[in-house]
Amino acid sequence: MTKKSSKMIVIEQTFNRPVAEVFDILSKHASYNRIFKPIQVVRIKDSADPQRPDGVGSVRKMGFAAIKPLQEQITKLIPNELIEYKIINNPLVRHHLGRLTFTAINENTTQLVYSIEFDGRIPFSSRIVLSQLKLAVGRGMAGLAKSMR
Repeated sequence: MTKKSSKMIVIEQTFNRPVAEVFDILSKHASYNRIFKPIQVVRIKDSADPQRPDGVGSVRKMGFAAIKPLQEQITKLIPNELIEYKIINNPLVRHHLGRLTFTAINENTTQLVYSIEFDGRIPFSSRIVLSQLKLAVGRGMAGLAKSMR
């Protein structure tokens, strides 16, 4: 649900792989270590589903070395269609919602739409944060798509 005051970015990436394969990679927290290097991602809480430990309710920490101040919790997961997450326990963030939407263009091509809503508590921080995220996420997804060719 978009908050009225939040800013948003949208990144689109085409993968030359089936939707199930792209979803499988992006539904695992550890995959983001490769996508967003040098940022490190560690799951700190498993979901209630033992078959999908990175699923709904799981929490990941993100950052550098021992300093990982960001925590994201998976809030919605529909296999091969949608992953949604939010930042939790961060006093500098009023609202953050990430949404990855997967669409099969054909049996071997996937379209990913990655949207991020953000509203920081520090004045004017939202635009700065989102511009940096757009660069980093766009570069990371393009690199992932290239590596999957």
